[in-house]
Amino acid sequence: MNTKSILETIKKAGRTTDILLNIFIGDNTYKNLKKKVMYPTLPDFSKADKIKIDPLLLEKEKHKFYSLLSKLKKQGFIKKERKGNKMFWEITPRGEQRIKNFKNIFHFPKVDYKTEKDNGTNLIIFDIPEKYRAKRSWLRSALLSLDFEILQKSVWIGKNKLPEEFLKTLAELELINFVHILKITKTGTIKKEG
Repeated sequence: MNTKSILETIKKAGRTTDILLNIFIGDNTYKNLKKKVMYPTLPDFSKADKIKIDPLLLEKEKHKFYSLLSKLKKQGFIKKERKGNKMFWEITPRGEQRIKNFKNIFHFPKVDYKTEKDNGTNLIIFDIPEKYRAKRSWLRSALLSLDFEILQKSVWIGKNKLPEEFLKTLAELELINFVHILKITKTGTIKKEG
């Protein structure tokens, strides 16, 4: 349960607090309940495997849910409206904009590259400005997935090839000007002991 999921659910199916609470905390899993809201005509096969929830945990989750609704209302993302004897939640224009902002957030590519031995050693040196900290973190994760080792903070060494997909992603992330890749084919004078 997070801001994005609550806003999207209220936008798609603005309902009473009770219905929203059942969607997020009911005795079904969140995934199944969200599926019911987003795709109401889909058959429900979840009846067979109901899960018993600890009452203390349920109260804790309810408290988190109400706190988040209250916070979203204070921030102007949702509003509460009385219709008869029930309270309904609706998304505001500011909430709609927040959902659009969530969709515009850049998601870094996965770093599960296939490793393949190279005929030499690759040395990668980078100096990425602080304002691109997230991109720098992505690069470090990618290098780790390629079995590269850190020599210094921004100097990495490895015996695997750098996949074309990795190089394309460097270009897409506009990191090419901050990254230097060197191939070492001859052993240097300093060797590891042991």
